[in-house]
Amino acid sequence: MNAQVGVAMGISQNLEADNNSFLCDSGSAGAVPQKISGCAGLKFNDFDRLREGVKFEAGQTWAIYNNTVDQMPRLYAQIRKVSAPCFSLRITYLEPDPDGEKETQWFEEDLPVSVGKFRLGENKSTQDRSIFSHVIHCNERSNTSCFSITCRFIDTCHFSVSPRKGETWALFKNWDIKWSSELDSHRKYEYEFVEILSDYADEAGVYVAYLHKAKGFASVFFRMGTGYEGIFRILPRSLYRFSHRVPSFKLTGDEGNGVAKDAYELDEAALPETIEEFIMPSNSESETKSEHQAIYFASEGKVFQTGQIWSFHSGYDDLPLYYGRIQKITFTQAFKQDPVIKLHISRLKATRFPEDVINWKYGGMPVGCGTFYARKVQEIITPSEVSHQIMPQTSMDGIEYTILPKIGEVWAIYRYWSRYIDVDRLEFGLYDIVEILDDTLDYKVQLLTQQPVSDDRNDMEHRLFRACTEYTSNEDDGSEPIFTIPKTERIRFSNKVPATRVTKEMYGELEDNSKVEFRATPINVIHC
Repeated sequence: MNAQVGVAMGISQNLEADNNSFLCDSGSAGAVPQKISGCAGLKFNDFDRLREGVKFEAGQTWAIYNNTVDQMPRLYAQIRKVSAPCFSLRITYLEPDPDGEKETQWFEEDLPVSVGKFRLGENKSTQDRSIFSHVIHCNERSNTSCFSITCRFIDTCHFSVSPRKGETWALFKNWDIKWSSELDSHRKYEYEFVEILSDYADEAGVYVAYLHKAKGFASVFFRMGTGYEGIFRILPRSLYRFSHRVPSFKLTGDEGNGVAKDAYELDEAALPETIEEFIMPSNSESETKSEHQAIYFASEGKVFQTGQIWSFHSGYDDLPLYYGRIQKITFTQAFKQDPVIKLHISRLKATRFPEDVINWKYGGMPVGCGTFYARKVQEIITPSEVSHQIMPQTSMDGIEYTILPKIGEVWAIYRYWSRYIDVDRLEFGLYDIVEILDDTLDYKVQLLTQQPVSDDRNDMEHRLFRACTEYTSNEDDGSEPIFTIPKTERIRFSNKVPATRVTKEMYGELEDNSKVEFRATPINVIHC
């Protein structure tokens, strides 16, 4: 039995022993005892009110403090029944039920899990409110309602827990999914704290922003920096980086005492004893920064903000061949109509090529990688034209952006490449799909080919590609599926293709595949 589940059961078994008489004890069921921490300073909200007896209702899912390691609220339980006047609960614990191989190994090695998929576990009774932290939002992944205490389908019920926009969470500092193979080095955890900027999406993951503890306050946290500084994305494969949700109240700035607008007060009971503190900026400074920190959310989990660089679809084949820097975002909504978001971008233009790098002979050819600058002329695109965000290397003056293929990325390349390719002839060109294996000296790449079957026939937006074993009909690079593209020939790279690594069973065997965005894949791809 996994320790996380065992701990949950152990708590309840001890509690059940106290519940045999079911005597009302106002003392034991009173205020929730808080952990003693090093937090000292001003407080604004009473988090105990979140856990008052009247807050408990059948059907809710609550986070419960783990009584091992650091007592963080990482366990979950559903409320089956609430009894009164003697406060007592009938609960069912949720047990992690990971899908992936690495996530399963993480769970089996008794490392904490607070996100992902769960299934129903043991039923227990308790009168002790001190084990409960806060209500969580839990998505049921079954067509069968499982909230009845007499549910006959308990084993078929699945639930998912993921970060939601507006919440505050703790992350494991220096997290690595490989901790499961280095247990002795990772039993004491350090944390970072973030604000969730977008709802979690299966393909895109979730965007978050760092929060820093304010000096002089018990548990006030604030964002530091301007623009998109401190904002980053956590991909689905890194979901176990989330340690636990921390209950919080968002502050208005009217509390006085130097509290910045949009800061958060976090629940001390879900915080470690010691946290590095920073001086919080004044309200006026915060308001100045907030003008540059407005985040706009579009569909499919994409987060847009001024200053970001995105690849967008354009050209003869609607491929993401071009880059643009978002200068302004406008939002309009007519009465009873869907909102319209417009992105005002400055298209990136390639700078002069280095002497040792081959350039196109004819103007107008798209440049997929190199160094770029943002043009002053702006054009308007919509979120539907956007493919993926680019994280370029930015020059010290912030004027130039370098975009080059990186290890692990998937790119489309021109198969029969020549510097004399004309943009008017692109629609007749042939392409290969490759994964970057090394970028130290030149680009070592692995040729990929599309799987003849899809992993989901209802998914029209993605295709599966696997590594080739032979490179056929290729005179320039030979028959080896792994070959080298000199950095002097980097214009051979057409465009990056957004992709994620997945392991699927194909014809009875497990295979590693790249799940690529179909819209970013050229039509004329040659398959080995």
